[in-house]
Amino acid sequence: MKLKILKSKLEKGLEKAARLVTKKASLPILSFSLFEAEKNFLKITSTNLEGAITVWVLAKVEKEGKVCLDPKFLYQVLGSLKEETLEFFSQNSLLLIETQNFHAKVKGANPEEFPIVPKLEASEKILIDPKSLTENLSDIVSIPSPTLGKPEISGIFFSFEKEKLRIAATDSFRLAEKKMKLLSLPSKDYSLILPQFAAKEIIHLFGKEEKPIEFYISPNQVFVQSIMEEIEHPKILFVSRLIEGEYPDYQEIIPKKFKTKVIVNRDTFEKHIKAASYFSSRINEIKLKISPSKKIVEIFSQNPDYGEQKSEFPAQIEGEEIEVSFNFKFLLDGLKVIGEKEIEFLLSSEEGPAKMKPKEKEDIFYLLMPIKGI
Repeated sequence: MKLKILKSKLEKGLEKAARLVTKKASLPILSFSLFEAEKNFLKITSTNLEGAITVWVLAKVEKEGKVCLDPKFLYQVLGSLKEETLEFFSQNSLLLIETQNFHAKVKGANPEEFPIVPKLEASEKILIDPKSLTENLSDIVSIPSPTLGKPEISGIFFSFEKEKLRIAATDSFRLAEKKMKLLSLPSKDYSLILPQFAAKEIIHLFGKEEKPIEFYISPNQVFVQSIMEEIEHPKILFVSRLIEGEYPDYQEIIPKKFKTKVIVNRDTFEKHIKAASYFSSRINEIKLKISPSKKIVEIFSQNPDYGEQKSEFPAQIEGEEIEVSFNFKFLLDGLKVIGEKEIEFLLSSEEGPAKMKPKEKEDIFYLLMPIKGI
């Protein structure tokens, strides 16, 4: 290969491509990315065998070719250069970098050893606003826990339904669901379970994109692609395998009726939960006592090593008096997921699921299970 490329654009591409580079003694080629010069672009691909990232960087290509290089090392080398325009030449498994005052030979690997990465086949394109998707994913991506017994709940559930996308995550103790509008209407409904690592990559890769991102769904994989600002050409393509299995029909576990409804200021609720957390037990337990007659929420926690605490605050309350205990971390996570100023907190019983949602919206909810009282 022979090309000229801007250092600043290449650095941005390397930052993204390097995310999936891993070091495996059994397969050392995974510590490299595949660099391919083609037409007007330098194409950089990395894979960890579970997923792959391809980034295109505009370049002036004089001769096409390919080489495998360590993108993290190359990024460090570029950081020491002041010149903006770089010249690249490849010779077998070597890359020659030249500027007016700098010359280097970077050792690489045989590009023929690089794993085959799935190609984006022609299929239906679904457009999504990148800001909406990545912000909503960020709120729920930490909820699942890896599990061998139930791999289907270790990922994020995606359900494409007409004009909306529904995403959900659970760890069996709590569950969050968010809905958002699609920018294009799919010809049919789709559902898939995305691995947690893949959801995190989507957040990092596409969170700052301005143009709509494209989803392509196949039976075993999903492709997510962004488009360059300058021209209509792919900028980043991320592909991930999907988790096999059926996601639980969580709609069935949502209580149809609730014993008690509390409308509370989010910041106030969060402040009192955090204060109680310092005295919580080893299982992060705090107790809530909801008093409709007094219009008061009391929070109590105790710890044999630190002591105990009790606080209270006013709230709008309807229904029956109830005492129930929760993991304080799960409560705080729920407030983060909802994110609105006023929270509607619905309680079914001392042992049944509780539900959080915004007071005025129906596009977000968070379920959590109580724990045994103190």
